[in-house]
Amino acid sequence: MILRVRARLLLVAVALSLVAGGVYALFVTDLTALSMSGKVLALMILAFVIAMIAGAAVYLVLRRDLRDVITATKEVVRDTTRRVPIGDAPPGDEVRELSEWVNFLAEDATKSHHALARERALLAAVADTLNQGVIAVDADHRIELLNDAARKMLGVSSTPVGMPLIEFMRVPQAFELIDSVEAAQAEVQLPNGPRTLIRVGRKWEDDEGRVLLLEDVTAMRRLETMRRDFVANVSHELRTPVAVIRANAETLLAGAKDDPVMGAKLIDAVHRNSERLARILADLLDLSRLDAGQYRMEVSPVALAALCEQSLTAIEPQAAARQVEVKVAIPSDLSVKADAKALDQIFVNLIDNAVKYTKAGGHVWVEARPDGDRVRIEIRDDGPGIADKHRERVFERFYRADPSRSREAGGTGLGLSIVKHLVESMGGEVGVEPNTPNGSIFWVRLRSASK
Repeated sequence: MILRVRARLLLVAVALSLVAGGVYALFVTDLTALSMSGKVLALMILAFVIAMIAGAAVYLVLRRDLRDVITATKEVVRDTTRRVPIGDAPPGDEVRELSEWVNFLAEDATKSHHALARERALLAAVADTLNQGVIAVDADHRIELLNDAARKMLGVSSTPVGMPLIEFMRVPQAFELIDSVEAAQAEVQLPNGPRTLIRVGRKWEDDEGRVLLLEDVTAMRRLETMRRDFVANVSHELRTPVAVIRANAETLLAGAKDDPVMGAKLIDAVHRNSERLARILADLLDLSRLDAGQYRMEVSPVALAALCEQSLTAIEPQAAARQVEVKVAIPSDLSVKADAKALDQIFVNLIDNAVKYTKAGGHVWVEARPDGDRVRIEIRDDGPGIADKHRERVFERFYRADPSRSREAGGTGLGLSIVKHLVESMGGEVGVEPNTPNGSIFWVRLRSASK
């Protein structure tokens, strides 16, 4: 294209030279003093000199214009939002056409950059909404993408793009997965982090980078452990009364029923174990209804003092038999938003437990007081208390801090789990604390009816 421009300009320069030479020959040169060949030679020399001068001038002008285009093009390369000025060049001019094509390429590059930025923003937004951690690394194990979930799992507060992954995840097994040829997965323990399932796959074909998907499986593994323990505990709890009932029934059928003394003892054992079996099944049924959301709650203002007195009627015989004194200190005007039936079951379970595990001649205190927009209910005892290692698990199903004593006391191991479900179903909280100097404090916080 540039050669075409130069050729046109050179022709113009030659034409101008010929015209200038002709004018010089006609008006300046003494034609009579030269022969015809001399005149022609002089005219040619003059035309050549003028053409060279004109060509040099045209070259300098063309070079200046191209230099301006090159400078503007460099600026466009550095910043695609800038454009090469077109100027007042007429349509069809080669320099104008070159500038227009550079501007077209700049606009196309700008659109591509914007599309790439949108896609990257969309990818980051999608990754940040995932509960699983997402990490993309290049062939050198440098981080290219790290979503919010991954930052939380690794304990990273910033976005360390471009930094080596090993600085934030010092787990050799994870890097073995990254360096493996095929997609793989493994469950690892992150330092100071959760139990995590890591899945690794390639980013795309012919790319040596990897994408890591991190899934926190701590809660899942805990639930699996609880499920296994629950099944084992249910089997154990049911096996004991069923075995006693079966053994006693077989003994009775073998002839012991005719022995007044032995028969009476065996029948009493069958009755006691059948009642225990019925209590376990009733508690399991209550738990299943609570888990399925089928336990109908009718929340309304409930006077605590009156309800507590009602609940104590079920505990008084056992407390009298063990000579345990139950003291109640609940203001008569204190009420909570709760289901009366559920709250009665909570009181009975907690007070019954306190009486069972308090030594003979001990004391149990039932108290309640306002606590902000809530009411805190406490059942305290001066029994042996619960060790620190057991407090966090006493509300699990069938969990027993002292299994032998719990069964001896006749508990099913489900009462506190039912209490926890009932309290949380009413929007409350429940917990246990040590009672100084001896014993335990089981507390419940429910919404105040006056707030």
